[in-house]
Amino acid sequence: MGSPALADDIPKMTADNEGSLSRQNPSEYLFSLSDDFTFDGTDDAPLLAANKSYSSVLKEGTERKSLRGKIKLDSNYFKGIFSDTSYALTSPWRWDKFDWATASIVAGVTGVFFVLDDDINEEVQSTRSSTTDDISEFFEPFGNGAFQIPVLAGMYLYGRFGENDRLERTALLATESFLVSGLFSTVLKVSMGRHRPSKGNPADTFDGPSTSNKSFPSGHTTTAFAVATIVANEYEHIPLIAPLSYGIATMTGYSRLNDNKHWASDIIFGAALGYFTSKTILKLHSNKKGRHFTIYPRVDRRGGGLILSTRF
Repeated sequence: MGSPALADDIPKMTADNEGSLSRQNPSEYLFSLSDDFTFDGTDDAPLLAANKSYSSVLKEGTERKSLRGKIKLDSNYFKGIFSDTSYALTSPWRWDKFDWATASIVAGVTGVFFVLDDDINEEVQSTRSSTTDDISEFFEPFGNGAFQIPVLAGMYLYGRFGENDRLERTALLATESFLVSGLFSTVLKVSMGRHRPSKGNPADTFDGPSTSNKSFPSGHTTTAFAVATIVANEYEHIPLIAPLSYGIATMTGYSRLNDNKHWASDIIFGAALGYFTSKTILKLHSNKKGRHFTIYPRVDRRGGGLILSTRF
């Protein structure tokens, strides 16, 4: 816990006659008063950017910000999954007007597709072919836990032993999002008891709590969008990652329509469920982790300067 009381143990920067800042030790560096101060939120040292334009500093911060809140595969990680799940479940009690408006839009769009479910299903099945079946066969695994979990485990191991913090963090967050969104999806499936289109019943056939009819929402689409959202956010500095991630998730949803496993409204709601669950988890891990810095002025008999204080 950094504080002014520990100022003697914290590097000091004093102003010289030319308006520069210097740390009071032989290995110090000089920084102009107009230099940018940036912090990437990691456990690394703060970045004091000398002679960099604002845009270059901003770009560097954007490229590194996903490392904020570095997480490890330990007991705290598993405890965090439970606490994050609880937080996500109780989120509606903390929603503001914007959140409720967003929820209303999701419900409205889902409702529109619910009305059109029978027509959409009929159209998709009438145009189904060997080509669409091949496309579906390729993308279906991206929403299947039997495929996703080994892939995420491989990402984690590569990041862990390859000392790639970003990839390690992405794999752990994606796994948490997969588990939490999958849990939410399963609870809704059992609660709603909606019949799948393959059973030949109308789209509005719901049995209530049931373990045999579990169409709403689409679990494949939910987890596919959950993982895609994590990857897209953690690698947002790479232009093609977001469209590629969301494109794969979208095609995963399409595969469920093509295979006559889900209604269109199942897909739409599942996509929203996976997306917003991951956004909540990303927010939690961005806010509750990381190192915090404070800069405050200091004046003594040797002159004036700035103190950089760090707090965990």
